[in-house]
Amino acid sequence: MTSLFKGGVIFVVHDSDQAKLAEKLGGRGLIIGNAMRKGIDHEHVVSAAGPAVVRDILSSVLLPIIGRVRVGHTTEAQIMEACGCDGVDEHEGMATTGAKTYKKFNNKIPYIAGAKDLNTALQAIFEGASMIRTICGGDEDKPDIRVTANTIKAIYAGIGKYAKMTQPEFDAEMLAKAHSQTMIALIKQTVALKKLPVPLFADGGIMLPMDAAMMMSLGADGVIAGVQVFQADNPGRRIRSVIMAVAHHDNAAKLAGICEDNGALGAAVNYKI
Repeated sequence: MTSLFKGGVIFVVHDSDQAKLAEKLGGRGLIIGNAMRKGIDHEHVVSAAGPAVVRDILSSVLLPIIGRVRVGHTTEAQIMEACGCDGVDEHEGMATTGAKTYKKFNNKIPYIAGAKDLNTALQAIFEGASMIRTICGGDEDKPDIRVTANTIKAIYAGIGKYAKMTQPEFDAEMLAKAHSQTMIALIKQTVALKKLPVPLFADGGIMLPMDAAMMMSLGADGVIAGVQVFQADNPGRRIRSVIMAVAHHDNAAKLAGICEDNGALGAAVNYKI
């Protein structure tokens, strides 16, 4: 399923109205954002969205839908699967239930995991993740796009480092890190491909078309647009401009027109993909 997202935009949504708009304008998929819960024992706990919200969004659109859960929270993941989600995003920006993630091979639906560099990306793939996204610097309300860009650069820099090694240097590196044969094979596959063997999506602070285009130019296979796009003066225009920017990230002339019409000011302009 995750390969279907490549070359497109996944939108983080909080309700069915946002989901319908993203689908109408050409989004490839949806991530159901987190929920802020308040209670006697836990103040401001950020957790997965409730089943009622999830089912409402699922019933409103036909796009693939990913449920966002806390790191290591197997029960939240199982609930998302039981509700009918097409995938699960184990997100570091939410309250964690442990310092470590968990292996995903026992689950029926694909997992998305965050990574800060090549090592964490490979570890997530080793654990069963079928798509990698950059870690989200800051929080959902104030994400840091610098972290997003630097993470993509770090992943490709790590691949380049392995590619430059001689065989003896590579063998010594694998021995020093005590990697299993499975992990070594995964590293070799990544070096041969010159990219991760699963889709890499940019996530965090992507609200403008020019930022989305830059992430594609850095080597992302697609982008995850934050829920902030729905807060633009003209959400529909902003969403469309982000989608168009991803499609035309390598065409500066078209990008100039797309970025001028980004949902803030100005008259609508029609573009052809």
